[in-house]
Amino acid sequence: MSQKDSLITLIKQHADIERDDAKDINGMRKRTSNSVARLLLLEMELDSAKHAAILTEMLETLKGISPGKSLWEHELEDFTGNAIVRKEFEEHAKKEKDVLAHLEKELEHTKDEGLKLLLQNIAEDEKKHHRILQAMVRNLYKLEK
Repeated sequence: MSQKDSLITLIKQHADIERDDAKDINGMRKRTSNSVARLLLLEMELDSAKHAAILTEMLETLKGISPGKSLWEHELEDFTGNAIVRKEFEEHAKKEKDVLAHLEKELEHTKDEGLKLLLQNIAEDEKKHHRILQAMVRNLYKLEK
């Protein structure tokens, strides 16, 4: 079995685990009455479902990648040179930064530990989104030069 085939098998298994986790967490969430716990479980359920969807899409993409090309290079010819899309990425990265500043204000205005935990989780997601957008701009546009 090639390294690529081994990776595909592992990703398929991972996607199955994530789908099962989402179902299990959904059941736990439905049996929980505490609102903070329910919201945190919802976040976990959605993350697991999102991970399964990403892994499934990764499998489809891996099937079409030419030998010797990276995931960043796949279908690059359809993407590069598009200054409008690059500007949109950069503008969205700025919005993510603004949302983070807003979240910090929200955190300053609450003493409720449940709300703080939920807002901090959202803030971590926004930080991650900002890093992803920065990586996209950095990696996609260095390839077109």
